[in-house]
Amino acid sequence: MIQNNELNEIGKFLKPHGICGEIVLLLDKEVDLSDLSCLILNIDGINVPFYLNAVRAKSRETDLVLIDGITNEIDAMKLCGHNVFALQSELPSIVYDPSEGMYAADLIGYLVTANGKELGKITDIDDTTANYLFVIEKNDGTTCLIPISDEFIDEIDPDMRTIDITVPDALLEL
Repeated sequence: MIQNNELNEIGKFLKPHGICGEIVLLLDKEVDLSDLSCLILNIDGINVPFYLNAVRAKSRETDLVLIDGITNEIDAMKLCGHNVFALQSELPSIVYDPSEGMYAADLIGYLVTANGKELGKITDIDDTTANYLFVIEKNDGTTCLIPISDEFIDEIDPDMRTIDITVPDALLEL
């Protein structure tokens, strides 16, 4: 069984393309889909692998994918709207150079320790506000939002995929 901590979100299926089962995939990250053994979708709480038959570029941000077993637009439509994940082991490692910094999206999937205690995992970046926020799924199943600010980040370990932060305790309860 594929565990959530083995995955990294790479995009989202938008809509069917044509009548032969192709699906438009919006990529959040620069990923060479030909390097992946499969794409993974969370369906009813289960991480399900889907194997690619073909991939072709549609635009700078989107690709058209044909998935094994999906042969018509009706079946393709069932996958639309789902977030798409890849196995972390198949994605290129992020080499962190403190002088160059990192993008906030590079930290999706990282385990967060806040004020010395394991908090949860970064599942998304909320960029709808003036200050970008980490969306963290806490270990108790709830979600919290933490501002992305250098003053809160103590350490980033790309090898262990962890980030240590120090924030006011009240922020963890919002």
